Amino acid sequence: MKLVYFNARGLAETSRLLLAVNNVDYEDFRYPLKVNNWATHDMEREEFLNDKKNNKLLGSLNKLPFLEIDGQVIPQSKSVERFIAKKYNMFGDNDLDAARIDGICEYVRDFKDAYQSVRKLKDDEKEQGMEKWFNETLPEKLELLDNILCKEHELFSVGTRLCLADVVLYNFITQFFDNKDGAMNATKNSPKLLKIISHVGSLDSIKHWLKTRPETSF
Repeated sequence: MKLVYFNARGLAETSRLLLAVNNVDYEDFRYPLKVNNWATHDMEREEFLNDKKNNKLLGSLNKLPFLEIDGQVIPQSKSVERFIAKKYNMFGDNDLDAARIDGICEYVRDFKDAYQSVRKLKDDEKEQGMEKWFNETLPEKLELLDNILCKEHELFSVGTRLCLADVVLYNFITQFFDNKDGAMNATKNSPKLLKIISHVGSLDSIKHWLKTRPETSF
């Protein structure tokens, strides 16, 4: 199994966390990436561009990340996450569980999209937008989300064992934002979510991954 992405957390980190939780031996292939200017998306990624030019990435339509297994390419980050979750029994016990897990993951995708709109604001407007996001918007969204998290077991979002949604929530709150304190503070009125995040973060496999993974800018 080979997971291909840039040398960054980004769109591949949830998949890496899923593989870490399951102690999977895989190739964590990372194209070198240097960010010169975020505002203008000025980046150096020569090896990736060369492979793209030489048609080595057609299986994923020249996009990253993708997972290669048994000679087959699985493109798109969310498809990769779901594949890994299903392969390692982290997608519920039935179709209803799977739909609930998928729904939570899609809510997180919505939250990320909303945050990106704030990040695109300029100067003072952006500063005010960020303050509102972490102090009002995100806490409100997480409080609403807390209502649909599992009632059967306080440590899991769906069912009675670790699932994809748990790892997605953990990655979202603890890894996605630059303002990590702001993200954690936003969970203070979401007790079920907070317990899930704490549980995932307490796993030895997760602790080991965070300690040994490459240091990256994002």
